[in-house]
Amino acid sequence: MLVLAALAGALASGASASAATKPAGAVMSDSLAYVGRVPDSSHIVEGKFDTVMGRDVLVTTGTYGFRTYDVRDASKPRLLDTYQPKEILGELGYWQDEDMEIDRRRKLIIGALDPRHDDVDQASCPGIGHLSAKNRNPKCRSGFYVISYKDPRHLQQVGTFNEVPAGHTTSCIDGCKYVWTGGPARRNDLAYLGPFTPGGRGDGRPIWVTDLRNPAKPKTFPNPIDLKRNDGATDYSHDVNVDGQGFAWVSGRGGLLGYATRGKWRDPKTDRVRRAHPWNPVLVAGGGLPGGPSGVGQPGTDFIHNANRPTDGKVRAAGVRTGNIALMTEEDFTTPCDQGGRIVAADITSSLGGEGATNSTPEKPFRMTALDSFHPALDAPDDAAKIEECSAHYFEMSGSALAAAWYGQGLRVLDTSNARNLRQVAYYYVTGTDPETNPSSLSWDTAWRGNLVYLFDMDRGIEILRLKGGPGHSAKLATVREPRRAPDRLAKVPVSGLTDGSLVCPLFARQ
Repeated sequence: MLVLAALAGALASGASASAATKPAGAVMSDSLAYVGRVPDSSHIVEGKFDTVMGRDVLVTTGTYGFRTYDVRDASKPRLLDTYQPKEILGELGYWQDEDMEIDRRRKLIIGALDPRHDDVDQASCPGIGHLSAKNRNPKCRSGFYVISYKDPRHLQQVGTFNEVPAGHTTSCIDGCKYVWTGGPARRNDLAYLGPFTPGGRGDGRPIWVTDLRNPAKPKTFPNPIDLKRNDGATDYSHDVNVDGQGFAWVSGRGGLLGYATRGKWRDPKTDRVRRAHPWNPVLVAGGGLPGGPSGVGQPGTDFIHNANRPTDGKVRAAGVRTGNIALMTEEDFTTPCDQGGRIVAADITSSLGGEGATNSTPEKPFRMTALDSFHPALDAPDDAAKIEECSAHYFEMSGSALAAAWYGQGLRVLDTSNARNLRQVAYYYVTGTDPETNPSSLSWDTAWRGNLVYLFDMDRGIEILRLKGGPGHSAKLATVREPRRAPDRLAKVPVSGLTDGSLVCPLFARQ
């Protein structure tokens, strides 16, 4: 009932949000209205909504740690509290919690801490996540914090920092009774996971599972999961999304893999039926993706960043059974921009059962069927932002409307009702006029709030836009492309080095 009440409130507030003047240097489709920009909200990574004691709140994370906002007026978030873990050195030293998880039932933030969260010489950290009693340098650690927002005006840490051998993302499994933590790149002390090429195949940490039934005393299982994900090699497990039927989809280098965490399933690795558990799941689907116009830009080395398997029947494709479509982003900063990462729709039918991914090798690779892909510079190139490096990042679905954050290319709203024809129905980005007061777009994530789209931008902060007609009508919206116009005099040449000096994943190589 709380969810329904929150959604009703969101729809009402979204419909009443008034438009504001768009920023200088903004390029925006007529299908969007600019609502506003939240002051002093830069350095943000992620945000999620909840209702606490009848109050609509937005929970966010960034280099500042954690913040809560009152969003009873969804067009004007009001800051409630900020919390930076005491162990973090520096006002903006938290990194990275790229896909912050919240437990809405227990009102808990599960905030991942990446081992690269400070500028410490990583070579001085003897096995990140496995520190001796004599070496407790907080800069070396990886794992996650648990923060209570039961009172959103007073954020409180629950227990101590939970050290895990991974820490790029932490995701809830089985209603947050368990969490899966994965990434980033591998250290030499993890060579037992198998051979790897620094910066390439195999260079990544898999998933470690933690029992979070007692959030004050989590217990991490010793053996990692999601092994041999990249044509037989254990590789970078980047993020986890649990679909509407409870299956956990792990994105990473080598593709997208789906796991059952409960019930009895035939394990494709042993060809025997067994019970699945969060700490010992059963692979049920998934695999790598092909290249080509509908697939990924870099076949065989594709890095799937995050994904969603819609189960509400609103994303379809002729000839594909409902529920057998996965939408995902490929993170890739190959230059120029039009060679960068895309959003891809794939048919998972051929992968069901898990044999394809289990038996895939570099010599005989298994690949799922790509249905379509989208990239602004390829599919709407008339006036894409003048940058060299760009890539798809996180997205959020509302029915068939997909709101995607795009490094350098801002917000892209796609209609995915026909997965064989991903259509852009709205767009917004800014070519900045001042790096301090009006920087260029460096978008990380999005969140729907009724008709409103919250865009979380590392440099610009929180921006709020309204989709005219709302996400429920995305299939009826016209396909839009940027209008042709004279080049911006402030961007006569492509801007290079998006990942230089910016808090973007590829800035950090294995150390």
